Amino acid sequence: MNGAMNGTMKGTMTGTSGAKSSRSPFLLRTVRMQPRLYSAVCKARMFYSRKIAGAEMRRLFKRNPRLFAMNEMEKQQVKSLRQFGYALLAEFFPQELMDHIFSKADSMFHNLEIDMHHGYSIQTQERTTLEGLSYSELAASEKTIALRDPLIRIPEVMDIAFHESILKIAANFLEYVPPLYRVTVVRDFPHNRPLHSSNFHKDNDESDSLQIFIYLVDIDGTRGPLVYVPGSNHYDVRSCRPRLSRDLGIPANDGRLSDEEVERIYPRRNWAVLETQRGSVAAIHGNGIHKGPAWSQPGSPKNRPRTAIKLDLHGYKVGVPREQGENRMLASDHARMSDLQRLFAHATLVEKEAARFATAN
Repeated sequence: MNGAMNGTMKGTMTGTSGAKSSRSPFLLRTVRMQPRLYSAVCKARMFYSRKIAGAEMRRLFKRNPRLFAMNEMEKQQVKSLRQFGYALLAEFFPQELMDHIFSKADSMFHNLEIDMHHGYSIQTQERTTLEGLSYSELAASEKTIALRDPLIRIPEVMDIAFHESILKIAANFLEYVPPLYRVTVVRDFPHNRPLHSSNFHKDNDESDSLQIFIYLVDIDGTRGPLVYVPGSNHYDVRSCRPRLSRDLGIPANDGRLSDEEVERIYPRRNWAVLETQRGSVAAIHGNGIHKGPAWSQPGSPKNRPRTAIKLDLHGYKVGVPREQGENRMLASDHARMSDLQRLFAHATLVEKEAARFATAN
């Protein structure tokens, strides 16, 4: 619900701190107070995104059945995504490879080899950059940070982020090739209370949002698992009943949904808590109700950061251009990609000498 039907009608994230959460505009509150109307509006906007704005990429998908043909494992993942809104492919990648990537990433995070404009404080305009902050200051004040140019700096991420099984699952679930496929390596920090997306929310109300996480650490209550409300991604009337805190005028939950509000509609015993081992692949349809990372005991000294390769896939939005150059990668890596992988690459190509210079700086 933190998405298309927010205060700007643009689908941008607006997660401010709990104390600063302002009430939603009157029109939005009015629509969202009426679940049947809210459901109908969301379904109409999704239809436009999928069937009209996305028609060309939908035709491309339909014309290439061999390119997107799935095995049984992949079919089961798509079935789970469609039925429940999430899928979990346990220990898909070798743990030794995950440990190797984690070691590199951990060093880079501590050395601040990060995207200085990736952070909730940047999106909420509390900061204009993360430059000048130490790692400990970032851990104390930011929810999430991301590495700079992960496909160049950690070459092993390439084959994981563009693994053909992941691409086939994504394309067959969406039934089109998405206009955005962003690869990041992210670290989420635990805090004394759930911040931003660690509160229940929906990512979007006007186009598909598919998030895929390849975990570099084991995920349990101390590492912040994803929590998903099964079946809440269909925009039926029931899924449109929970009310955002900002709609209710409550300065809490960073404006998102409280656990109590979700539990009012969906019993807690039915929530899916995606605890799993490193190397696992978790995929969620972000149009359903979810939160994460969700540490089971916020503020516990046992809590640790969650580190993952994150893939963001989005559908077509009105008025939001997609330049399809969001992934900086070596030209040589792009040259060895398969036809399927290139459809998702959205590459800004970098030559080796330029990459070496950028890494050194």
